[in-house]
Amino acid sequence: MRIEDLKKIDKKRFAMKHSATVCFLMALFLILVTYALTFPAVQKSLNEIEQWFVSLEYFIAGFNELIAFFIIIILFIFKSFLPVIPFSVLFISSGMVFPAPVAVLVNALGFALLVSVKFLWGRKFGGGKAFKILKKYEPVVKFMDFNGSGNKWMLALLRFIPFMPVGPVSRAYGTTEIKFLPYVGLSVVGFLPRLIAWSVIGFSIFDPFTPGFVVPFIVLLVISGISLLIYNSLSE
Repeated sequence: MRIEDLKKIDKKRFAMKHSATVCFLMALFLILVTYALTFPAVQKSLNEIEQWFVSLEYFIAGFNELIAFFIIIILFIFKSFLPVIPFSVLFISSGMVFPAPVAVLVNALGFALLVSVKFLWGRKFGGGKAFKILKKYEPVVKFMDFNGSGNKWMLALLRFIPFMPVGPVSRAYGTTEIKFLPYVGLSVVGFLPRLIAWSVIGFSIFDPFTPGFVVPFIVLLVISGISLLIYNSLSE
C-alpha cells in the first residue's frame, strides 16, 4: 500500500474518531441557543419573522390531508427506486401537513414500504452493487452475517446509525434467510428516533424560534454522536 493511501486511511480514522465529539459539541451549542430563545428580548425581535411562518402555516393547512397522504406514500415508493429525495424532506413534509403523532405513523408506513421494496428486490434479484457499496463500512459489515440468517440486532443498529445507506443494507438483507416481518419491524424500530425527530421538526417548522423546533435537532445530533461512538468501537 502506498504512503498516500495510508495517509488517507489515517485521516479518515481521525475524522471518524472525533466526529462524535463534534456532534456532542453542536448539540451543546443548540442547547444554549434554545435557552437564549426563551429571553423576552429575543422573542420580541423575532415576532415579525414569525408572522411570515404563520401565513405559511395557514397556506399548508388548506391542503387536503388524504391527497397529501397518498402523495407522500408515492414519494416514499418512488425513492425506493430513485433515491433523489432525502429522507429528511419526506419526514418534514409529513410533519408540516399532519399533527406530529399522525406524521410519525405516516412516515413509519412510508419507510416500511421503502425498505420492503428494497428487501424484496434483493430477495428476487440478489444484492447486486449493494455489497460493493457496503464494503466501505467493513467494520460493521462483518457482523451482518449476509451469508446466513442475517444478524437481526445488527440490522436495528444499522438503521440507528445515520450515515449507513438504507437501500444497500435493505437489499443485502434480502439475500439472507431473515424473515420478512422481523426485518421490517426491526428496520422501523432502529430508524424510529430519527423518524420521530424529523416529524416533530416538520410539525414545529412554523415556529422555528421555539425550543420545540430546536430540541429535535439536538436529539438528532446526540443520536449521531452515540451511533458514531458505537461505529468506532466496532472498528477497533
